[in-house]
Amino acid sequence: MKKFVLVLVTVMAAFFMFGCNNKGEDELTMLWWSDGTEGFVMQTLLNRYEVETGVKITLVSTPYNEYEQRLATMISGGQAPHLARVTEGHLNNFQDQILSLKGVFDEDEFKNLFFNKNGEVIGLPMDITANGLFVNLDLLDKYNVNYPELGEPVWTWAQFETEMNKLRDKSDVTAPGIFDHQAHRFMPLFYQNGVKLWDTPYTVSNLKSAKAVATLQKLMDWYSNGFLSNQTYVVKNSASEFRKGTYGFHMSGNWNVSAYQNLTFNWTVVPMPKGDNRATILGGKSMAALANSGAEKEAKAFITWLAKGVNHDQYTNGVPYLTPRLGAVVNYGPYAEQYNVFLDEIANTDNLYITDWLNQVMIPGMYPIINLLVETAANPSNTKTALELLTQLETDLKGIMD
Repeated sequence: MKKFVLVLVTVMAAFFMFGCNNKGEDELTMLWWSDGTEGFVMQTLLNRYEVETGVKITLVSTPYNEYEQRLATMISGGQAPHLARVTEGHLNNFQDQILSLKGVFDEDEFKNLFFNKNGEVIGLPMDITANGLFVNLDLLDKYNVNYPELGEPVWTWAQFETEMNKLRDKSDVTAPGIFDHQAHRFMPLFYQNGVKLWDTPYTVSNLKSAKAVATLQKLMDWYSNGFLSNQTYVVKNSASEFRKGTYGFHMSGNWNVSAYQNLTFNWTVVPMPKGDNRATILGGKSMAALANSGAEKEAKAFITWLAKGVNHDQYTNGVPYLTPRLGAVVNYGPYAEQYNVFLDEIANTDNLYITDWLNQVMIPGMYPIINLLVETAANPSNTKTALELLTQLETDLKGIMD
């Protein structure tokens, strides 16, 4: 009798496990955060995918400031989501828990791919972001600030500073401009001045070169003399500051083309100034499939579907980002002119800088470290020189990789 009960329990347990696995295959989860309309757009795709395949994927929305910790907790707790929206930082920090997508989609159809240590792609690029320069046209026109439009000769940083200084000491101007508090809004200035961060990744850097020091010193001078507002480090939200209409320019990213559509003043995007050359920094988000989720095959199948042109373009057409799919048909609507400036910045960025930045992003925990660099540079109480700050940065970055 005991043997019969044991066999019965074993059979029931196996049946239960089989049922759970089947459910895992038919009902997937996707961890997600939204900056704007992305969640709504993705849900429309998930609805269509369920109709076409019978596979339901539930969107699990999480605030971005809690996102990485929640993903880490789910993975460590054995409850990894089947799919997740990820940044390059996430792809790097969790690459050992993310499935290879080798053979899942045609990699030649996309740019801004991210690879693991084995050289295998681990994310389907969903969008590309780039740094760029927003300007308050009402203030610039009022005080006769000259600026180039797309297709005209690009101004230098010296010309930019001369023109924007026309906004100083005006009663309706808080400061000529504002940078986002994230350091990768400043990092393009290194590339624009010909500074490649890494000669040999994580071993030989150019962070202490004369050009690098001069570039950081320029940023420090802008903060100390009031050209840039350090209010961004108080509110940690430069977009909300720019919305007030009391700044001439805002160095940010292309997602604000969508976010700024209801401003009370006229604005546009103009080419960033150049030093030795033009350059921007690419960012972006990807779709990844997690290991040990219980439905790895089904997660990959969704990514194969999502990579198809008609599906991928439906997503890009609905969100405020640039497409990473080559040959995509995207309607950027009434703000196509502004998006075209960002596309032009990308087109004029040398691939050696794009590769260099991907090497930089591979450093775990890199973002808080470089953010501290620019926050310290903006701090009026800082007593360190530009060279000392960059020396510390190099030490910290190399130390992580060691």
